[in-house]
Formats: sequence, C-alpha cells, structure tokens
Amino acid sequence: MGAILSETFFIYRRNLKTWLGVPANVIAPLFISALLFILFGAMFDRTISLGGFGTEDYRAFLVAWIVVQVVVFSGTDSGFSLLMDIMSGYFDKLLLAPINRFSILFGTLMVSGTRALLQALIIVCLALAVGVHFQAGVLGILFMLALAVVFGLVWSCLGIMIALKTKNAQATQTAGLLFFPFIFLTTAFMPEDQLSGWFKVAVKINPVTYVMEAMRAIVLEGWDWPTILTGVWVACLMLAVLLAATTWMYRRQTA
Repeated sequence: MGAILSETFFIYRRNLKTWLGVPANVIAPLFISALLFILFGAMFDRTISLGGFGTEDYRAFLVAWIVVQVVVFSGTDSGFSLLMDIMSGYFDKLLLAPINRFSILFGTLMVSGTRALLQALIIVCLALAVGVHFQAGVLGILFMLALAVVFGLVWSCLGIMIALKTKNAQATQTAGLLFFPFIFLTTAFMPEDQLSGWFKVAVKINPVTYVMEAMRAIVLEGWDWPTILTGVWVACLMLAVLLAATTWMYRRQTA
C-alpha cells in the first residue's frame, strides 16, 4: 500500500509540474471564466429586479455557475493531458515500469483534483474582490471548494474515458463541446421559478443543477442543508459511478 501511495505521489508531482509548466493551461480557462463573470455580471445586473434570485447582487448569483463551469471544463484538460502522454509514448513507458498501473490513473486524478481546487479558489477570490459576500462564511467557502474538487473529479473521469477510448486528439479536444449542455441547461442565469417549458424540465433532470444550487446556497443563503446535501449526494454518486467506469475502462485498455 505504501508503495502505491509513493508511486502515485511521484506521478502526481510530475503531472502537476507538466501542467504548471505551460502557463496557457492555467491562465486560459481562468481568463475565460473570469471574463464571463465580469461581463455577465454587468450586462444582466438589472434582471435581479425580476425577483426570486435570493440576492440583490447578480454577481453573487453567478458565482456558483462560474465555479461549476471552470471545473467541468477541466475534465477535457485531464483527458487531453493523458492523451499527450499516450501519443508521446511516455504512457507506455510507465506501463512497462515496475510500478502499480493504477498509480498512473490515481496520479492523474490527483492532478485533476488539484486543478479544480486552484481554479475554484481563484474564482472565489475574484468574487470576494468585487464585493460578493458568502453567507456561509469561511467554512462555507472551504466546503464549496471541497465540493468543487469532487465535481471536478467527476468530469475528469469523463475526460479520461474519452481519451482512453478514442486515443484521438481531435476527438478528445472537441469532447468539451459535449459538456456545454450540462453547464447551460441549469439555473446558471435565472432561478428555477423564472424558467418554463421544456427548458425547466431539462434543468430539473440535469444533475449539474443540484450541485450548482448547493454551491449557490452557500453563497446566498448560508447553511441550507437540504439544498446543500442534495448537491453533495448527487456529486458523490456521480463520482462513484464514473470512477468505477473509468477504473474498468483503464483496466481493459492497459491489460
């Protein structure tokens, strides 16, 4: 067990250095998310007058969506990073090395969790800088970051499975487009009471909605446990299912 942990740590450290070594990997998704946060917060600020938002600050309403967006798209990055190792031959070298093969997968997922944590933290700091108040306080922020890590791992599992299945750079990169409906078919911009028709139905069956609402409750309402626990259970269930699927596919692809 100790050997697996040690091997996982060294692979994690190597992959983390690789990610941080290319500034564009770090800056690009954060820049886009921060830009959307600032622009949408300014453009749609008056929609708050419609009521039902739970706040007088539209930027506070947007924080949860921005955090979810940045961790969801990190899933594509995780898959693409693994694909680059496969295409360069480094992945095959690791498989031939006298280490547990699952330490490779776990090291990759640990970097995904770290990426989600850092990106979510920066978004939270930006929100605090523009005056957003988190009703759940510091503990709520820490809880929100932990939930972001769990949810980031969910989408990283999806990205890794796509990379393992296709082994194609274009397919892995464009897979991010498949994540768009999950992000936008939510209460990202309007509360559920303001939605109608098929869109409202899609929002209700989209699991991302419940995770987003849990984060939003931390920002706007404080410790609204029914909403928060629903989001936590949804995120944990998705992670359990997708982690099992990723492990199964990884075992098949590296057998």
